[in-house]
Amino acid sequence: MNYAKYIALTGGSLLFLSVRTNGQQRNTRDTVIQGQTIEIIQSYKPEIARPDKPELTPTLPNIDTTKPRFLYEVPQQTLSYTYHSVPIRPLALGRQEAVTPFQNYIKAGLGNLSTVYIDAGVGSLKGQDYETAFHFNHLSQKGSIANQQTSHTGFDASGKYYTSGHAIGATLGIQRDALSYYGYNHDSFEYARNSVKQVYTGADIKVFGENTEANRWNIWYKPSVAFSMYSDKYNARERTFAFDVPARIAIDSTLSFGLGVEGNFTQLKTDASDRGNNLIKVNPALDIHFPTTNIHLGLSPAWGMDNTAYLLPDLSINSRFFNSGLTLVAGWKGNLIQNTYKQLSTKNPFINNSYDLKQTKSDQVYGGFESALGQHISFGGTVSWRQWKDLAEFVNDYSGTGDGKRFDVVYDRNVQAISLDAFIRYQVGNVFGLSASGSWYNFYHRETFSKVYHEPMLRLGGSMYVHPVDKLHINVNLDFWDGSYARLSNGDSYKLSAYIDLSANAEYNIIPRLSLFLQLNNILGNKYERWYQYEAYGFNIMGGLRFKF
Repeated sequence: MNYAKYIALTGGSLLFLSVRTNGQQRNTRDTVIQGQTIEIIQSYKPEIARPDKPELTPTLPNIDTTKPRFLYEVPQQTLSYTYHSVPIRPLALGRQEAVTPFQNYIKAGLGNLSTVYIDAGVGSLKGQDYETAFHFNHLSQKGSIANQQTSHTGFDASGKYYTSGHAIGATLGIQRDALSYYGYNHDSFEYARNSVKQVYTGADIKVFGENTEANRWNIWYKPSVAFSMYSDKYNARERTFAFDVPARIAIDSTLSFGLGVEGNFTQLKTDASDRGNNLIKVNPALDIHFPTTNIHLGLSPAWGMDNTAYLLPDLSINSRFFNSGLTLVAGWKGNLIQNTYKQLSTKNPFINNSYDLKQTKSDQVYGGFESALGQHISFGGTVSWRQWKDLAEFVNDYSGTGDGKRFDVVYDRNVQAISLDAFIRYQVGNVFGLSASGSWYNFYHRETFSKVYHEPMLRLGGSMYVHPVDKLHINVNLDFWDGSYARLSNGDSYKLSAYIDLSANAEYNIIPRLSLFLQLNNILGNKYERWYQYEAYGFNIMGGLRFKF
């Protein structure tokens, strides 16, 4: 076995040497080796496997049984009648309390024409749940004409008590007006002061309630009850009981409905008669609110004296155009005027307390506009058709002594007029203000009399406010009236002279608590007649001090 391995290895070695020797002999003859190129080409085509098409099966989503929780934080609503802005200060200065201005004052002055003037008010008596206010004023003057003397004294008080969602309030008013019938020919008649003196006294109290928060029915209401007494020196006594129960419900943001009932029961007793003057009215109304238009639809049935029934329209519409730069208004308003003794004597204090008592029904159909130019100028105008049935007018009473110093009340069965009212205002903050207004009446129809007595056809007014420096305030007012007529003793109509009344007042704040004021009345000294035979006071100057605490 070993010999066999030895023979195999010897044979392999001889074969290897033989091959090598032959290769070396060929290399000596071939010096160049020809090259060969091998190209390998591979073709590849990508291929994407198609997925299987899914089968869609509709199913309901999972039910979420978790109840959401909504949290609403409603801020507390607080009524405030005076706003005081809190200044922004660095925190290092600490807390700064708002300084409350002086809410109490007393103003007193003297002047020519024996003028005595007092005006005082208290408004600081209030707490978290209540507020009260008191006001007292007095003015007395004496002119150059015999028995030309007047005085006015008044006291007013009001208060409110707030409960949860409601407020209960009351008002009290007391007045005393003294004057003399000096409008007569002093060369032909002579009277003692006490024989021509007239004194009006009155007192009224009103109690009301209102809701200050919306209830679950979204109804707002403000019922009130009032009592008053009014009398004069010559045994005239007028007592009044009145009530008003208005309510309004907002159905949604566009529609609201209102319903109210009001009544006024007046009894006037004089030496000659004892008469009742009653009024009951129901006020249903529907309000429709659109983004640029508001519509009010109302028709009030009313019952007056002698159970006479009326239908009083209350219709109005206003629309805003050009980003509220122009507002167009139109409507029809009816009213029933009771002509109580207090109403008539407040307008003309020289009337007789025994007069024929009738109620006046008035109608006004109007259309107009209001607009503005920039931020400082606003203006507007209204054209109206007016009608009065049994319009109360004042004429001098020449019966008895024939002096005409008192006025009787007469009624025109039907008066119709076209009126034009206009205004314009220019305001620059609290520094300067200028305004003018006017009204013109054309009484084109009169059924009973040839003229509408003591009702001016043209009224113009203007005012100017100037605040030149921080402590000085100045106001100027101008009035012009024309077109009033009176009735003479023979029945003829007499046109009163036109007049201009210019007045001004100024107040200068000396220190925070004390100021000096000056008031000028009838600066031009025109002794005009608002009521025939009653010459107005001449020039009047009055000055004094106002103390705040």
